[in-house]
Amino acid sequence: MKISLHIFTWVILILSIGGFASENTSVIAPGAQVQRLVTGFSFTEGPAVDAAGNVFFTDQPNNKIIKWSTNGTLSVFLTPCGRANGLYFDREGNLWTCADEHNELWRIDTQGNVTVVIKNFQGKLLNGPNDLWVMRTGGIYFTDPYFSRSYWNRGPMEQSGQHVYYLTPDMQTLTRVTADLQQPNGIIGTPDGRFLYVADYGAGKTWRYTIQSDGTLSEKLLFCSQGSDGMTIDQEGNLYLTGTGVTVYNRLGNKIETISVPEGTANVTFGGIDRKTLFITARTSLYSLRMRVQGASLLPDFNADECVDFLDYARLLQSWKQDDPNVDLGPATLGDGIIDQRDLSLLAANWLEEVLPVGLKAYWKLDEPNGATAFDYAGTFDATLTGNRLWHPDGGLVHGALEFDGIGDYVSTPYVLDPSEGTFSVFAWIKGVAPGQVIISQKGGADWLSTDSEGKLSTNVSPPAGRTTIPPLVSDVIITDGNWHRVGLVWNGSERILYVDGLEAARDQMLYKLKSSHEGLYIGAGKGLETGSFWSGLIDDVRLYDRTAVP
Repeated sequence: MKISLHIFTWVILILSIGGFASENTSVIAPGAQVQRLVTGFSFTEGPAVDAAGNVFFTDQPNNKIIKWSTNGTLSVFLTPCGRANGLYFDREGNLWTCADEHNELWRIDTQGNVTVVIKNFQGKLLNGPNDLWVMRTGGIYFTDPYFSRSYWNRGPMEQSGQHVYYLTPDMQTLTRVTADLQQPNGIIGTPDGRFLYVADYGAGKTWRYTIQSDGTLSEKLLFCSQGSDGMTIDQEGNLYLTGTGVTVYNRLGNKIETISVPEGTANVTFGGIDRKTLFITARTSLYSLRMRVQGASLLPDFNADECVDFLDYARLLQSWKQDDPNVDLGPATLGDGIIDQRDLSLLAANWLEEVLPVGLKAYWKLDEPNGATAFDYAGTFDATLTGNRLWHPDGGLVHGALEFDGIGDYVSTPYVLDPSEGTFSVFAWIKGVAPGQVIISQKGGADWLSTDSEGKLSTNVSPPAGRTTIPPLVSDVIITDGNWHRVGLVWNGSERILYVDGLEAARDQMLYKLKSSHEGLYIGAGKGLETGSFWSGLIDDVRLYDRTAVP
């Protein structure tokens, strides 16, 4: 009890000091400038941060791994080091490296002792492991592009292509998890282990994948049209790519910042005691920049209710002074194997913050008290209201809601996504009384969520005309009974799935991609604003994901 009271007092003290959110929208700290910390190297690469905040990086041509400590001193950690390239620390403090000299994957303990973990794949020499990311579970992803080296003593490329590989936590199974990339290079994942970002250096693109429970990848999605040598991610989900300076993209793939650096950049990481300094390896030098944001760590929404509150504090308290990977927040990104003040500090820094799930493309809460704009709380897709709309600030299932009169009311959004390009999911709370009306549709596309003549939830998303004729998918659940229902549609690339109140209501399979549309959505009306398609009732909390999601 004394411990819990001490922690509780400490949390309240932190929260009383002041707000943690900044009005500054830049990811860079106010007034901060890029600083050159040290120079004179041949080619710096692979920065990685240990549990104390020290940054390790490589000078590959000189075969050295170098340490920049939190007190600003420079030292050589290991030489020779197998021509190390990408580096990453695991939760036990081991430094993993892509040892390019003999195309291997190494594990180096804190004393500098080396274990060669991977030498080949299926008996054939790897191209040249380049960059890697270690999951909290211990699984490892690494890229294997082919960049010919002058110091190699080997024959031609033995692998069938340039791919990404996954090593299981027990280090017993190596699996190739991509097969269609030109030259994968930079790689990073989200701390919760749900998504993996891979830069295809050869194609000039960066992709996002969903990580499956067995380590395989699915739902490949174009994140942005820029490749990268290396990359990192911050606590807000922004991705940092290198090349010419450092380019920052938000979690929707929109460019939000460009950081100028005097030299061409190779890789980046967050380091320092508080993980709010961006370290940049750039040709002959190591640079730093003080940031407003922190390096990514596990978000403290342990019960997944999308808010950091006393329930999450209680969950952290249960594991106090223990090793609990599900609660080990800090230091970023993997934690340090014990639940202590570091983790409490990160929880406090997010206190009462809304934690939106990764992959939430657009989120119209419909909580506004008045006006003609429905704001997007996840992205930049603010919508416009038409007709005799009526806001109910306290009348929704989740705070407020918007009432539609069934005559000419609807909400029009900008273009968000094309259903033909991949998986997606859409959910909403609705309260209606009239059958045959549409909840959500896409202009020039299809009625995503609607009701049939009996009031049953249905969807009309289907392949383009000429492919085949696909009838609507109709559930057996009537939702126009005047009660609140949470309805949803999930397209997983081959199946249409309908949900009502958290339960699967209907499912079918299709052999073709969905019809393409580059138009926005209608909320509360059919795809062509047809008479009779306008919704009569309330709609609340509309969420659109660019991945498969569950209600």
